[in-house]
Amino acid sequence: MGYGSRNILITMIFVAVAVIVPFFFKDSRYYMNLLNFAGIFIILTYSLNLIHGYLGLISIGQAGFFAIGAYITAGLTMGTGLNYFPSLLIAAIVAGLIGAMLGFPAARIGGHYFVLITLGFGEIVRLIILNWKEVTNGTNGINNIPPPQLGPLIFESRFSYYYLVLAFVILTMLVTLSLRRSKYGRAMLSVKVGELAANVMGVNPLTTKLINIGMSGFFAGLAGGLYASYIGSISPEAFDVALSIDILTMTLVGGSGTIAGPIIGSIFLVFLKEWLRFIKEFYMIIYGAGIVLVMIFMPYGIMGLIKRISARFQLAGGSDGK
Repeated sequence: MGYGSRNILITMIFVAVAVIVPFFFKDSRYYMNLLNFAGIFIILTYSLNLIHGYLGLISIGQAGFFAIGAYITAGLTMGTGLNYFPSLLIAAIVAGLIGAMLGFPAARIGGHYFVLITLGFGEIVRLIILNWKEVTNGTNGINNIPPPQLGPLIFESRFSYYYLVLAFVILTMLVTLSLRRSKYGRAMLSVKVGELAANVMGVNPLTTKLINIGMSGFFAGLAGGLYASYIGSISPEAFDVALSIDILTMTLVGGSGTIAGPIIGSIFLVFLKEWLRFIKEFYMIIYGAGIVLVMIFMPYGIMGLIKRISARFQLAGGSDGK
């Protein structure tokens, strides 16, 4: 099975399972809450995958784009009375444009300097929303954010909100899959392999980086807008550097540069963190140790392990057929 066919199959299986799963947990507020958070984090992880998976750059600034999306969506819906969906789109576009502007100086540098620039960006955004009290309400945050409404349909229950999040997860997957299969997808992968080689092939590495970082900001902003209306209240402490590290961890654990990796990594770590909370003071120690072990024994993530096992079975099948 070719790469494209395999990814289309993965997408179809995910959609089929994702549509059915909530019916088993419809009466559980706890599990529906986890499923909604997992969906939001899948979009966030896909946003980072556009930078790390397809350009080979490490960003620790996704929390900044996430915060921009959350605060602009909340501000527009509450401050201007604009409907949620146009507000969400505007917030995502603004986050994308800021991503492209950030990418212009950052992409020219690359390496560990790129990491530092994105880290600084995330912290600057957090400090702005912390101190610009006239707009963001500072440490008190923004409360009583209304749920999304589409005509007579109001997404106020966890069950209904799940399908709203799922719709945007599927949109993000399809965009990523389309990019990966397109001519542009081959161009961005050539930049990851080597900028000199990409230049020889007629690819402009800077333009490619700007586009990907802009798209990354767009989807992270989209996730932020979904988060704001789902939680109903937002405050600066939710958007610290720990969130960006969690997103990076999900990308690496699931498998960077793959279609299924962000889904696997996000679901695995969202549920794992919750299931380990009963350990209390040892929670973060065991969680951290588990992540380290996963990265040692599965350096290419869970999807990388699955691919290696699949390749071995195919090789064994070919040998038996001789």
